Parts: sequence; C-alpha cells; structure tokens
Amino acid sequence: MGLSRRRFSRRALLASTTLLGAAAVAGCANKVAGQAGPDPDDLKKVSATPTRASLPDEVTMIVVAYQPYTVKNGSGLSGPVPDIARKVLTDLGVRAVKFTVIDDQQKILTMVAAGALELAGGLTIQPQLCGSLTFSTPDYVSGTALAVPAGNPKGLKTLADVVAQGAAVGVMTGLPEQTDAARAGVPTDHVRLAPEPVSGLEMVKTGQADCFAFDELSLRELVKSNGQGLEVTAAFMPDGRLPLVGAYAFAQDSPLVEPFNQALKELHDSGEWLRMVKPFGLKEDNEPPADLTTEKACAG
Repeated sequence: MGLSRRRFSRRALLASTTLLGAAAVAGCANKVAGQAGPDPDDLKKVSATPTRASLPDEVTMIVVAYQPYTVKNGSGLSGPVPDIARKVLTDLGVRAVKFTVIDDQQKILTMVAAGALELAGGLTIQPQLCGSLTFSTPDYVSGTALAVPAGNPKGLKTLADVVAQGAAVGVMTGLPEQTDAARAGVPTDHVRLAPEPVSGLEMVKTGQADCFAFDELSLRELVKSNGQGLEVTAAFMPDGRLPLVGAYAFAQDSPLVEPFNQALKELHDSGEWLRMVKPFGLKEDNEPPADLTTEKACAG
C-alpha cells in the first residue's frame, strides 16, 4: 500500500463556536389576536435549511511538522494537513487560517493538560490520546516502512525480520511503532527510542540501530533530506492493529467537531480531497476505508 499518518501561555486557538439557530423570518405575516406571526411556509423553509457553526474570522491551528503532510515553504505552509484544514475552515466561513508549527507531538499533551488546545493537525488517532482529545473522522491512512542502510544488508522488510535477525530497531517514543515492536516480539534491549524522526535516522547511520520504523510516506521524505546512505523499504502493515489513521484533533467537548466533520466528509465525497493531496504523494490507497470510524481507530 502506498498506504495511507500522522501528520498544541494560554491562548485560545479558536474562539468559542456558537451553533446558529433558525433565524426569525420577516415576511407575509398572519395576524392572530392583533399580533403578527411568521408565515408557516417561511418557517418550514428555515427549519429545513441545515445550519453550520458560526466561526471566528481568524483561526490559529497547531500543526505537527511531518513531511509530506506538512511542508514549510519559507514563511508559508502547505501539505495535505494544512491545505485540507484551510479548505475546510474557509468553507465554513473562516476568513483567515494561521498555523503554529511544532516538531514534538508530545507537547500536545502538555497543552491539553493546560486547557490550551482547541484544534491540531498532523496527528494519528491513538487509543492513549482518545481520552484527552476528540478526533475528527479519519482523514487518511498510511502504512509503516523501515529506513535501513543502503543495500539493506540484513534483509529487513518487516518487524518479523527484525526479530528473526536479532536486529535492533529505532522507534519514536510514544508512537504506534513502539507498541508494534513489542507486539512483534522485539526484545526490549533491541528497541532504541528516538525523541524525533531525524534522531531515529542518525541511529541507523551510526550503527546504534539496524533500522528505523516510521510512517512510510513521512519516512521517504525524511530520507530524501536527512538520510544519506539510507534507503526505505516497501510499506507493510504491522500485525494486530489498524493502519496509521491521520485525523484532526480538538479539545474535548469542542463545538467545532460536528461542522468540521461535515465539511471534511463533503471534501472526500466530492473527490476534491484526492485532487488536493495527490501532489504530495498521497494516492487512492490513502483514502480511509468506508468502514473505518474514529471509534474503531480509538479502540486500536
């Protein structure tokens, strides 16, 4: 599968959202006991019209910087995560969308604890985060690949190969690959923990690890810019879990979730989502399966 991831001081990142109620309709009025009332036909039209959230004019969103999901262009930002979010929010009536980029998604949990997170992108749905965050419907899915020395001298293609060869694997702390390695039976002393992806690549370059396991699409981009002497294996699905499921994250009880999900679904259903993400390497395989829900992803 060019399989389909990843990709939060107290400042309110999004103003409180107020759902619009049915507007009062001025029109031809009936008179009852001397008082004017709305025309029943007008009321029917209003009640039948779907409402959307009233959002602030400007929104600031936290984005985790994983390429190709988030691409820095000088002072600008593009990529599937910011571009889709910008499109969804502007479709909902937001006039300006600004982004704050972070490199360590562990900071998100600190922001959640401080009550400072309202919306974030570049995350994967993980069961351990579902108790603190509310995730959107799945936006994309992705598989796992290994960064290995050029020529792949140990023939490592999956985590089962890591076990069979007695090899050492680098993983990022707290990400699904750490659990994948344990589930595959990689001994604890053969797992090397990296605080961020480039450190994982350095482990392989310096011989501290025989491979580094990461999201396939992100890993290919990382190796292009930071992986001299390394290559990337074909994507695979680790046993015992769903694909990496990328989604947007909200503070719990956020009123933004429902309108955001509605607009995101419309983008996928129309084919516009695929057209927007293809330039960054995502394909039809990265579309979430129809039966994949946020609840399933949170259940692991």
